[in-house]
Amino acid sequence: MNKLLVALAGLVALLVLAVVAGPALVPTDTIRTRLADAVRTATDRDLKIAGPIRVRLIPSPGVTAETVTFTNAAWATTPEMVKLTSIDLKIALLPLLGGRIEVVRLMLIEPEINLETAKDGRANWQFGRPAASSASTAAPPGATPAPPAAPASRPAIAFNDIRIESGRATYRDLRAGTVQSIDHIALTFAFLGFEFPLAASGAATWNGEPVTIMLKADQPGILLDGGESKVELALAAAPLTLGFNGSVHGLPPRRTMGAIEFTTPSLRRLAAWTGSPLALAGDAPAALSIKGNLNAAGPQLAFEKATIAFDAIHATGDLRLVTGGPRPILSGKLATGPLDLNPYMPEAKPAAANPIPPKPVASPSAPPPTPSPAADEAWSDTPLDLAVLHAVDADLSLTAETLLWRKLRIDKSALNLKLQNGHLHTDLVDITLYRGHGQATLDLDAAATPPTIGLALTLTGADINALFDAALGLDRIAGTGTLEFNVKASGASQRALVATLDGTGALNLADGQIKGVNLLDLARSAIPGGGGAKSGGNTSFGTLTGTFRIAAGVLHNEDLQMKSGLVPATGAGTVDLPARTINYRAVPQLAGSIKIPVRITGPWTRISYLPDGADNVRGLIQQPGSLLRGLLPKR
Repeated sequence: MNKLLVALAGLVALLVLAVVAGPALVPTDTIRTRLADAVRTATDRDLKIAGPIRVRLIPSPGVTAETVTFTNAAWATTPEMVKLTSIDLKIALLPLLGGRIEVVRLMLIEPEINLETAKDGRANWQFGRPAASSASTAAPPGATPAPPAAPASRPAIAFNDIRIESGRATYRDLRAGTVQSIDHIALTFAFLGFEFPLAASGAATWNGEPVTIMLKADQPGILLDGGESKVELALAAAPLTLGFNGSVHGLPPRRTMGAIEFTTPSLRRLAAWTGSPLALAGDAPAALSIKGNLNAAGPQLAFEKATIAFDAIHATGDLRLVTGGPRPILSGKLATGPLDLNPYMPEAKPAAANPIPPKPVASPSAPPPTPSPAADEAWSDTPLDLAVLHAVDADLSLTAETLLWRKLRIDKSALNLKLQNGHLHTDLVDITLYRGHGQATLDLDAAATPPTIGLALTLTGADINALFDAALGLDRIAGTGTLEFNVKASGASQRALVATLDGTGALNLADGQIKGVNLLDLARSAIPGGGGAKSGGNTSFGTLTGTFRIAAGVLHNEDLQMKSGLVPATGAGTVDLPARTINYRAVPQLAGSIKIPVRITGPWTRISYLPDGADNVRGLIQQPGSLLRGLLPKR
């Protein structure tokens, strides 16, 4: 790049010489030849001026050349590196009389610039023949590398105004197999010399979007020599705005440090504009804003003291991004406020299901009906969208005030997240969940076919009614206590995951209720002369404990123990999670000895409680002495 700018400045100096000496001494054909020879000597490339050359002295010195081409590297895919419809140079007369070249204006009309990188890393803006390599000139291992060559001498020349009109630039990267083009380039430069600040501004069109740009460099000469210069950049388009104020080391930049600000009203639109469409579920705009201190060197990029806003999600922390591999690697620490994931989740579309049939009239001895869940109660068959897990690898530590996923709300939590090759492992080292506290681990392998998920949770002091209602849609058990489980599943949809659920768990509640039924009234109703059962009500308990196992989505419990001053009970049965139904047998005890079995069946939203008639009769016959005590309520 340094040689390119030096050659350009030298070319302008030769054009100025043509202005001074051409009209009186040298024919234009000779000027054409001498310019071509000078460029060939400096760059080992050919400069051709196919159109006329016009030199003028009044009203101000200047030269115009038409149909100008500059050949490309021999290995490049296009024959010309630069093509111009015309070049128009105007210089100041008085400085010229004093021996100083001051370009009043340099206009490049309709330039076409083709930049290219070969598969071996060579760039077509690197000029000259490569030096022959030999063993005798190579530095021995461990030797101190030779210092870089001194920069080429630069002509003393100043540009008050450089303009590019209707330009086009194309960059081909043969290593990556990509081609990028910028059209309708209109730029203005102010360049008073390599030791003076450079300023540029203008507009262009990239991928169909107008873009405006502003660039300032305090010391362009030092920057070209590989040194450090302060640089300011502002870029704006409909899909994004970007601002940078800091320092850059060398060109191309070996290191970039400074304050950066980036915003986009829609990450979807930005990704599509850059040619990498991003599949995000939900209908949220996905607006992103990042502010912080940038420290970039090669493929490593760090944001320090970053402030990030993603729609309504706000976070602060430090992030590091490493590119150049099969996937970007993101690491760091973030603290967020409320984190609502629902706007980015696919809409649940339940599979069609038969409506709930009319509830049959059942006698105590009748078998429980076979329920069917309503359509709006079914699990979703919508395929899980896990593409984001393949887009990046990550190693993050996060803290969040709240986390909302579907109906499930997790209060203040801290987690460590690792994502590699589509396999996500998350340790929730400290979570607050419905007033309970605990730990959890989540494993989600999106690379498996079908995807697999594992979840382990230990929670104490939680509001179980609120938790079950949010997680399962089950609003039947209230109480505060401990919940433990370790489960795994596999499947490409919510329904498939529930149907393959396997694992174990335990529940220990205190001071709670079984909602929707009064077991004491229900048990009394089964005793001849005990009166009819009252509808609804609740059953209070002091403690409720039990363990469970889950196989193929069906939860099995055999050891339920409910302790209550009025009606202690035991229980066993199943909960069919895919069908969202229950088939359970509870055995409350009246007067401490009369067992009145109760069948609990039905879909979760329409559970039926019916005394088990046959077992009730057997129990009463076996306990005749307790009949009277169990029949009447205590006074």
